[in-house]
Amino acid sequence: MDIHPDSSPALDPDLCRRARLARDPRFDGEFFLAVKTTGIYCRPICPARQPAEKNVSYYRLASQAAEAGYRPCLRCRPESAPGSPAWEGTSTTVKRAVRLIDAGALSEGRVADLAARLGIGERYLRKLFQQELGVSPQAVALNQRLLFAKKLLAETALPLTEVAFAAGFGSVRRFNSAVKTHFGLTPGDLRGSKTQVPEAGIRLQLQYRPPYDWPGVVDFLAHHAVDGVEAVSGDRYHRHFRTAAGTGAVAIRPLPGKHALELTLQLADNSQLMGLVGQLRRMFDLDANPAEIATRLQGDPVLAPLSERSPGARSPGHWSLYESAVRAIVGQQVSTAAARTVLSRLARACARGAIVTFPAAADVAALPDEHFPMPGRRRETLRTLCRQFAGREEELDLDTLAALTGVGPWTVGMVAVRGAGDPDVFPAGDLGLERTWAALPGSNGRLNDAAQRWRPWRSYAANLLWRSYTP
Repeated sequence: MDIHPDSSPALDPDLCRRARLARDPRFDGEFFLAVKTTGIYCRPICPARQPAEKNVSYYRLASQAAEAGYRPCLRCRPESAPGSPAWEGTSTTVKRAVRLIDAGALSEGRVADLAARLGIGERYLRKLFQQELGVSPQAVALNQRLLFAKKLLAETALPLTEVAFAAGFGSVRRFNSAVKTHFGLTPGDLRGSKTQVPEAGIRLQLQYRPPYDWPGVVDFLAHHAVDGVEAVSGDRYHRHFRTAAGTGAVAIRPLPGKHALELTLQLADNSQLMGLVGQLRRMFDLDANPAEIATRLQGDPVLAPLSERSPGARSPGHWSLYESAVRAIVGQQVSTAAARTVLSRLARACARGAIVTFPAAADVAALPDEHFPMPGRRRETLRTLCRQFAGREEELDLDTLAALTGVGPWTVGMVAVRGAGDPDVFPAGDLGLERTWAALPGSNGRLNDAAQRWRPWRSYAANLLWRSYTP
């Protein structure tokens, strides 16, 4: 048994051994095991025959196993594992870099561009990756593209050329070569002989660790849905969105009998597919570890009843950090229903044709005053944000948002939870949280003081309190 030297110190070999022997699903995505005798790496829940411990190496990231020369298992499909959590000891810069790579930052851009977005030099970024992960940024990106391509081959009927570009490869030749090198099989061999019927749109399974509180997630989405842009019908969420290539549509619903959501996408340009899947995983909080979160929150006597009533509670978000920022500014000091009305009005005023999407920054900035039914200061805050990030909404970050006039701690906190997916933020001064806390049996003291007990899962605690809020 080996522990990869660049893995997190928190990766306990004895715990990994017991978890894989038990095939404990709570550890799915927490680590990967590689088998020296077969040259394959697996998830800890793999149904294959258990290897001898002396032949096993443990890795925190799938990309580390791939860099060491191991191929992904064709049975447990490591590309379907829930995303690994943030690992102890890894710098915020590397964590943010990996998140950007997951969102497709290296599919079209260079490492130098990624480093510039992080505010550091390219050489220093490469050094950080080697020191903390033992692999290069390109290796992480390549492994991500390969695993996503494998997922597309297994779950869709997309032609091989479309799979190549959807997975972020610049050419079919590079795609074929990379697949052959890393999997030992051609793309056609990976797809196999099974018959797949082409259909309108793309269907994919988005796996998660169970349990998953779908009623809580869909209730949040319905409560915040912008009329004309989003809709919740039964157990299905649907929305339109706009990309540089045109409009698209997404629908998500639970997949019966599986620990997964079914994603259906209508997309003008499949090369953006991988980034959108990562975006939706964050929005639906599919990479959370519900067992670990529940252990912390159910240990609090006040929160325990709320947590027990909502097994698998998640911290759902909005489509993007930019969208979350617009929603939060519009929602300052007004009800959710009132904010939805304003947002729907803005969306329709900015619509380009019959399909309504969430308004782009440039379109909002160009609207005359009568389209902003809000106080003048709030209108100018919103306009300033939209002018500054017109055409580059994806570059907005929390620090820049916090520096805007008219943006306070509550707004930044809401965007951190809903737009950035931060698991440990408690929006200060939120009226709903304060009222719910005051009404709970056994609550005493200041809410912000109590919230310190819930770290590092304060965002989940906030969601439990919001779910219990009755105006």
